[in-house]
Amino acid sequence: METRLTIDQVLDYCDVPQLFTARDAFDTLYLCLLYDDTSECLYTGIRISSTRLAEFMSSKYDLRYLFLHPEQSGEYFDISFHHNEYEKKAYPECRISEERLPAEGYYMKSDTRENVIVNIPVNDRSLLKELVRKFGWAYI
Repeated sequence: METRLTIDQVLDYCDVPQLFTARDAFDTLYLCLLYDDTSECLYTGIRISSTRLAEFMSSKYDLRYLFLHPEQSGEYFDISFHHNEYEKKAYPECRISEERLPAEGYYMKSDTRENVIVNIPVNDRSLLKELVRKFGWAYI
């Protein structure tokens, strides 16, 4: 069964998103890593909690550790991008191959995050709520 995902936050970008978080219709959070971009963009995904994502963002875990030890043991997803949509389906194996794993030592550094300033009309509170959900905070 395929499920559509929407990008929540791009964490690494080079021509196409290399690493990003995405959500499904049930607001489940996924961490997605590019492993092939020859004919179409193909990603490996894992479910991730916001707590574990925050630990990754604070450099407690490296990316390889997250993919070797997903919170739902042995649960991986194939994610593909075509027709301007990301689609997720279950990965049939409980382990992923070495070529789909990132190298050791990929930590998110706090200085790689960007500050973004967006002016929003006060009457558009739904957009503000969405930005706060995606970026984590807002200064008004």
